[in-house]
Amino acid sequence: MTTRRFIPWFALLTALAVATGCAPKFEDMTAEQIYTYSQGEFADKNFDKAIEGAEKLIDLYPFSVYVTQAELIIADGYYQRRRWAEASVHYQDFIDKHPTNSAVPHSLHRLAMTHYKQSLAIDRDQAETFAAERTFSQLVTQYPDYESADDARDRLAEVREDLAARERYVARFYWREKEYYASLSRYLHVIRDYSDTKYYPEALYFSGYNLIKLEEPDEATRYLQLLLTRYPDHKYANDAKRLLDDLKAADAPAG
Repeated sequence: MTTRRFIPWFALLTALAVATGCAPKFEDMTAEQIYTYSQGEFADKNFDKAIEGAEKLIDLYPFSVYVTQAELIIADGYYQRRRWAEASVHYQDFIDKHPTNSAVPHSLHRLAMTHYKQSLAIDRDQAETFAAERTFSQLVTQYPDYESADDARDRLAEVREDLAARERYVARFYWREKEYYASLSRYLHVIRDYSDTKYYPEALYFSGYNLIKLEEPDEATRYLQLLLTRYPDHKYANDAKRLLDDLKAADAPAG
């Protein structure tokens, strides 16, 4: 006696809908069926359809066990479509609603990447770059062993360089305008918050320079000497030596 094997009616309907180009009638489907549909569309890289199905699942079955995964499909779908702003909103919402979910590290990484992708040049608003720094930092701090933690650390270092470059850009502008106090304020920000970046030695030099202009020789000496001690071969080292020599000569008693 042979056992008949039946194809589930939902699979037949789905196949028929695809073949005829018709959209599935979500109202006639269970939450599990809609979820399976969205998963399949996502796997086939039909991200708009996957998002549509997941949104319908949430609308029709807001208390289903599949809602959490549907929320992630929506966020991932927007990410794959490179719609960074929408993806950012949905990843943040997922993290806020499900802080202990196992997909939080993945969501944090993707959230950070959406901010990273929306970052602007250093002469433009840096809100997205700051958000990327904050989110990458949260990821590597809370989930140091996450599979993409090394990538996150590299990205974090990169955005910190960008933020330091922004401070340096503004500091140099004020310096050229001979606005030494404003320039000093920006360079001190680099020293305080971005000492791990390539702009730190330059910040030491120009902080010293600006302090000389502001008639603060003792403080200037401290920064210039720190530059020479830590970075004796830096491109500003010789200039720092000359400034220190000038300070010593000015401080020497008249003979």
